[in-house]
Amino acid sequence: MMAKGMVIRTGELDSFVQECDSQGWLSSPDGRKQLANFKLVFRAKVDQSLDPFSDAYFQQQVDLYREISGRELNQETGELTPIDVAAHAAGTNPYNQRNIGYIARHVRAIQGSLMAANLPPGASILDMGCGWGLSSEAMAFAGASVTAVDINPQFVELIRKRAARLGLPIEAIVGNFDTYTDNRQYDLVFFYECLHHSLRPWQTIERMKGFMKPGGRFMWAGEPVNRTWWRHWGLRLDPESVYVMRKYGWWEGGWSVDFIRRCFDLSGLSLQVIPAIGLDGGPVGFATRREDSDTVRPDRSVAGSFRSKLHASMQLWPWWLAAGVKMAGGLKRRIAG
Repeated sequence: MMAKGMVIRTGELDSFVQECDSQGWLSSPDGRKQLANFKLVFRAKVDQSLDPFSDAYFQQQVDLYREISGRELNQETGELTPIDVAAHAAGTNPYNQRNIGYIARHVRAIQGSLMAANLPPGASILDMGCGWGLSSEAMAFAGASVTAVDINPQFVELIRKRAARLGLPIEAIVGNFDTYTDNRQYDLVFFYECLHHSLRPWQTIERMKGFMKPGGRFMWAGEPVNRTWWRHWGLRLDPESVYVMRKYGWWEGGWSVDFIRRCFDLSGLSLQVIPAIGLDGGPVGFATRREDSDTVRPDRSVAGSFRSKLHASMQLWPWWLAAGVKMAGGLKRRIAG
């Protein structure tokens, strides 16, 4: 390891990625222990006194991304993951994984979100940034009619093949947060482990509002809600996020509860953050139009049934993982192989 004591400078990130790959630091308990004191040293200036919605602050985060990733920001190429479509289309689940616990923890978070959403039978759902399609399949299995949208054409092909094989009511479409268009409206707009890939979440939320039916819901789950590095929002600087930014070019943002609530408020949406239901006992977000907030409500009783020792055990995890970073969940787009 080039850097002493897990203090890594951006000039050493290629070596850091190689060490992670060769030593299995991101996949083994012993490796995670070695990364517990990880700290990234960077040159980019980020002034947290700036308006977090301003172009100036956004540009500083983009400069930091360039330094960490070693490339220009281009989500059309940087968010793509090559996969073996045929192998995953034939699998028991879209990840083609036999790890029961791993799959169950994701399905639990997705179905818990659906329970809290308090939807009508046969509800229509827009599953944005659906990735491999696990969330789409879980919701369609529960009885929803799902439109699945992802930036990766291979993921869309995979979802189409699996939906046809399984007879699930899923329509898969290539699109991204900034350009997707649809003349339909939905009972639920859902983001699972993907809203943090939005460059400007307040703009994404404003666009998604247009896809909500009157009385519709907007939910997110599996998101890295924290104030570990930034007062409002910014790139996450835990070892896994740094690793995937450098190796794959992904944009790995995160935001505080107060900031994401402000983002929804700017769009005239009322956000409730419900604990315990999400991935590994984390929170989910439930939003409605402000005028619907008294009549369209989440089923909060779900949270009580989902509280467990798992939620309490997060206090024992590495500080950067307990802060909202999902060691396994954040890698959902590279499960292949």
